[in-house]
Amino acid sequence: MLSLHITEGQGLLIETPSGDVEVWVDELRPETDHVALDVIVPEDWADGPGAANYKLHDEFTLAVPDGQIRLKVLRYRPRPDGTGGSVSIGIDAPREWPVSK
Repeated sequence: MLSLHITEGQGLLIETPSGDVEVWVDELRPETDHVALDVIVPEDWADGPGAANYKLHDEFTLAVPDGQIRLKVLRYRPRPDGTGGSVSIGIDAPREWPVSK
């Protein structure tokens, strides 16, 4: 499982053969143990999970035309005051699908 650290307002891109999947951190609140993620898939795919709140160790699987992507909230890296910072997202997808921030 690949792990990437992303902050509020940042996202990651997973390039599948049939289109790109974007995962954005809309809101990060480690002090209340949640992160709001927005998953954007190509328009011609069946509906993706969209925006939702997740807690530490929550995971979900996104079925895509070419396989599946599993995403998991691994850990928070808050600022010294305990707010904001970054979240580590685990990505389990076929190795040939490039993943970038």
